[in-house]
Order: sequence, then structure tokens, then C-alpha cells
Amino acid sequence: MKLDGKVAIVTGAAQGIGLATATAMAETGARVVLVDRNADAVAVAAVTLAARGLTVRHCVADITLPSGNQRVVKETLAAFGRIDILHANAGVAPFRDLLTSTELDIANTIDVNLTGAIHGCAAVLPVMTSQKQGVILLTASIAAFVGDPSVPVYSATKGGLVALCKSLAVRHGPDGIRCNTLCPGDVATTMLEEYLAREPDPAAARREMADRYPLRRLGEPADIAKLAVFLCSDDAAWITGADYLIDGGLTARCY
Repeated sequence: MKLDGKVAIVTGAAQGIGLATATAMAETGARVVLVDRNADAVAVAAVTLAARGLTVRHCVADITLPSGNQRVVKETLAAFGRIDILHANAGVAPFRDLLTSTELDIANTIDVNLTGAIHGCAAVLPVMTSQKQGVILLTASIAAFVGDPSVPVYSATKGGLVALCKSLAVRHGPDGIRCNTLCPGDVATTMLEEYLAREPDPAAARREMADRYPLRRLGEPADIAKLAVFLCSDDAAWITGADYLIDGGLTARCY
């Protein structure tokens, strides 16, 4: 799996799955623009990767706004002249049910997880259609397919990404553009660590969570990144409109 010569945009790239994917793409030959609203963190990530000889840039942007995504596209084209890949990965997950979710919680989750991805796709599609080539990868979740009582709004946004993927795949397949979703289970990211830290015994909560998985471990960002690179590579040239569950077997079990 190689991405030689490809230009990729990865949102939510300052940490977690986004940083792992940006790193893996750069390691396999892509020129990568790391996008995040955390200016300090994304700058550090880009400097760290560049110090390894990888070709990266960073862009501080609010992807919930059309203007933020358009600026990312403009800066990417100025730096590299084309856009081959968008990994719309930025996301938030407030662990609250509907009875405790505030209006702000709900609006922010929808804005970042779903609206931001829609604006990102809208920003890159004119470039990709003119090239007659491109790949869009959306980070959804197994929560799009199964019921998680702790994240109903998050789950709704991830279900929306699954529907968005299929629509874009059908509409833009004739333009040479593919679109797929990554649907991870629990992955050891800062977001998950913050959730576990609220438990009375975080270590016990982590063990209990891992024990639900047939493989008896949580996912690592690198696990997701490897699949992301494959789906964005020419090895996946006949894959579009598909949802890839990568969850250590969690959704395969009944009890």
C-alpha cells in the first residue's frame, strides 16, 4: 500500500486517530496537511513529523464553518497543487444521555461530527471532480450500527456520516471519486481516556471495557490508520460506498 505522490488532508489531526492516520499516510509517501483547531497541538504534530523527513504542513481551522474548510483547500492547493484524499476525522463525544445533554452539547456534537464533515466534502469536491480522481474517508463509528446508551447524539451524527458516504459514493463515482467510512470501536485516544478518568476506578473500567472485546484489548490509533491508508490507496480502487467496522470483534458477539 503506497500513497506516493498523493496529497491528503486530515482533520482532527493533532492527536488520536487523526494524527495516526496523517503519520501513516506521510510514511507511505503522501504529502499531508494536518488540520485542527488546536493551534499549538497541531503545530507540534507537524514539526515532529517534518523532523522525521516527512512532507507535511499544518492548518489551524474551524471545520464546522464553510470558510474554515475553504481555507484548508486553498492552503493545500497553494502548497501542493492538488487534493487526492480527504480524511474527515474531526470529532467530539460528550458522554451524556439525552436527559442530561445541554443544547450546547447537542449543537456542538452535530456541528463538529456531521456538519463539519459535510462542509469538508463540499470544499474538496470541486477540486476532485476537476481532477476526475479523489478519495473521501469519513470517520464514523460502530455506534452508527448498534445502540450505545451513553452517546445518543454522537451515535446520530455517526449514522449521518454513513448515509452521507453512500450518497457521495453514488453521486460522484462517475467522477472518479470514492467514499468510504471507518467505523471503529473503542480506541485508546485522549477522548477515551477522559471518559475513563471519570470512572471511580479508571483502571478497572478499562479492563472491563477491554474484556468485552473478543480480542481482549482496545483499539490503538495505529490499527485504524493502517486501514485508512489501504482505503485511500489504489489497492482499494474498486471499493466505494462501504462501511468498514474495525472493532476487535465487538459487534460480532451476541452475549
